[in-house]
Amino acid sequence: MKKYISGLLFLSVGLVAFQAAAQIDNLSSTSVLVCRSHQCAYASYSMTKGFLYNKIAQMMEKNVGKTVLVCEADPHSHICLQEGLSIPASTVYAPLNVKIQRLKLTDEKKLNGATGLDLVWDYRIQAGNTYPSCELGLSRLSVDYTDKVEMTTQDFICNITETGRTSVNATYNIDYLDFDYGFIGAYYTIGVGEAVQGDKTGYALFRFTAKTPIPEEVEEIPLPPPPAPQAEPVPEILMETAPQPQPQPQPQIQPQPQPQPVPEVTVRVVPQVEVQETLIRTEPSVQTIEVPLPPPPQPPVILETKPIRVVPEIVIRQEPAPAPVPAPAPQPSVIKTVTVEKMVITSDGTRQITPPETRTIIDGKIQ
Repeated sequence: MKKYISGLLFLSVGLVAFQAAAQIDNLSSTSVLVCRSHQCAYASYSMTKGFLYNKIAQMMEKNVGKTVLVCEADPHSHICLQEGLSIPASTVYAPLNVKIQRLKLTDEKKLNGATGLDLVWDYRIQAGNTYPSCELGLSRLSVDYTDKVEMTTQDFICNITETGRTSVNATYNIDYLDFDYGFIGAYYTIGVGEAVQGDKTGYALFRFTAKTPIPEEVEEIPLPPPPAPQAEPVPEILMETAPQPQPQPQPQIQPQPQPQPVPEVTVRVVPQVEVQETLIRTEPSVQTIEVPLPPPPQPPVILETKPIRVVPEIVIRQEPAPAPVPAPAPQPSVIKTVTVEKMVITSDGTRQITPPETRTIIDGKIQ
């Protein structure tokens, strides 16, 4: 019974540990990494859903009418690998490569009572060597919670072929937001249907050219000195009981006779100046020293990458002729000598022995 209970406890502890590890792994794979003020942390640890939504809304509002660059990127290092997003597609007659070069945010609208935005995108699409005209794509960006930020683009029509219309749609699962340099990273799925068919799944990095402004430092205004304490009024009861001073009669001053004028005498007197050391108490003054800050790190630049054709070098190496193998030395023959005697028994029972005969055997053969 004790063994059964201990085994059950061990299994329960292992199950709890497995569930905790699964939750941690799920959090690390779905968390949204946010960078601001040159510091990066997961959104669930550093901000609320409303705060994250407001930061995204400010970025989108700042970039209305601006061009947004896009590239195929690495989801871990957030470095561009290829300019644009290439979708392999095909028509009825031949394969076709559809590429999203860049986007332009033409308008944005905040949803009332929800943490979401309606965005209008102008997709710049290249199909082969042509640039077809496309409708504007309406997208809904929603912040359900700090670990779930998604953007869905509804179907929009592109005139890629003359035989029929082509629809394009896309979904983006955002997991990286850099408000310092205006980057958004997301796992995407882009679909192309009807006249041209194709799809692509990967990781994209969007660069918004108008970055979110960093709030400037507010200059501290010195507060006025506190008012001097006023004397407390004397209570009425003290005013009533305190004796009032009686006015003293002023003595009468007799007029003094005016002195006779004295003739002026010019006398040169050297004044003596006494220097007294006085301690003056002064309040410490606050001086603001401007310290130049180091320049912020330059944002990564999306460079145009071109495929490099690597031609393998074929080197023919001549092997030296093999050395002649010496013929094996002849093995010595095995010679055996056997002495044979024959005994013949006749019908009457007489035994006759022939004289001994010597036989030579070489390599198992009788000579």
